[in-house]
Amino acid sequence: MKKIFSFLAVAVIAFFAVSCGGNKGANTGVKGGPASIEKTIYAQLQKGNYAKAVEIMVENLDNSKASSAEETAQMLSAFTEKAKESNEAKGGVKSFEVLGEEISEDGLSAVVSTKIVYGNGEEKTETSKYVKKDGKWKLSMGK
Repeated sequence: MKKIFSFLAVAVIAFFAVSCGGNKGANTGVKGGPASIEKTIYAQLQKGNYAKAVEIMVENLDNSKASSAEETAQMLSAFTEKAKESNEAKGGVKSFEVLGEEISEDGLSAVVSTKIVYGNGEEKTETSKYVKKDGKWKLSMGK
């Protein structure tokens, strides 16, 4: 559980850094692909809808090591609060852009890079890993 929570904490903080701003130039990815999932999450964060963003993230999480419903509910609550705190600490997000989506040759894993520009002028590039399970892309909890 600690490994899952640690991974989710890092991944969620990256996603939660966004609450407002633009999605300029993000034209990578196919509908339902990894970049598309990231854009959906960021769209909710832009609206300040942290709970919905976390819900979408959990729905798209590789849950091969799934936790109980109670643990998931606790994580949702904690991550929603972390998102709000993280965003406010950096003055909100001015914009974000999905820089790229790299799908492996075997088509079973992918990495999505996203550039975030914060209201305080800070810029950061985040990467998220995905795996394909049962024909659907899922956020990876693995290394």
